[in-house]
Amino acid sequence: MKYLIAILEFVGGVTILTGRVLRLLLRGRLNLNLLVQQMGQLGVNSIPISVIVLCFISAVFTYIIADDLAERGAAGLMGGLLLLVLLREFIPAFCGVVLAGKIGASITSEVGSMKITEQIDALKALSVDPDWYLTLPRVLGGMLMMPVIAVFAGYGGWLAGYYTAYKLTNMSYSMFESSVPSLVDHWDYLACAVKCIVFCAMIVLTACWMGYRTKGGAAGVGRQVTNGVVINIVLLFAMDLLLTMVLKQ
Repeated sequence: MKYLIAILEFVGGVTILTGRVLRLLLRGRLNLNLLVQQMGQLGVNSIPISVIVLCFISAVFTYIIADDLAERGAAGLMGGLLLLVLLREFIPAFCGVVLAGKIGASITSEVGSMKITEQIDALKALSVDPDWYLTLPRVLGGMLMMPVIAVFAGYGGWLAGYYTAYKLTNMSYSMFESSVPSLVDHWDYLACAVKCIVFCAMIVLTACWMGYRTKGGAAGVGRQVTNGVVINIVLLFAMDLLLTMVLKQ
């Protein structure tokens, strides 16, 4: 019963927070300076680690399938298969995990620290809406930058996959990309973008809500950061399954 109450409280709290953010956005209450600042902190600073992660994942995937495809005379499918897997799963899922660990933890820690030091109460005393000042710029900034992160990470993963295939089978680039038109279409790119944006919004909203719920001093901040990262990663893969089933229709 305790866990059921906690789940319902989480779902209700994040849903209400999402509604407040949407209301602020529809009313045009957006500070561009705060938005640009968050786009830099959440987006630009996350590109290097996302590229590194996707490079390793793509290299591993190519290393596993390269020899088998070559032995079966299907080496030409390698590039198309890699790009298909990158778009449908690797880019949104692994970029999401990176953001949950890097951005999610950072947001929960920052907002939680403001909560326990009563800075959020000070904002309310000054008639400043915390959702306008803290939540909206982070949510919108993350959603705007997530496709940019995905492009860099995906391109890095593609090149890492090709380099691995070249080293293993001495494959030319033209042969590596030859199967892309037959295996990948515009819907795969759109599905990847939808997943990335939804995952980022979910991660940032969850992180903000966990920060607002912080109590118990510095130890409480640590607990909320840990719980927030764990919840985000679990929700990420649950949402991944749901979106995969919906977008596959």
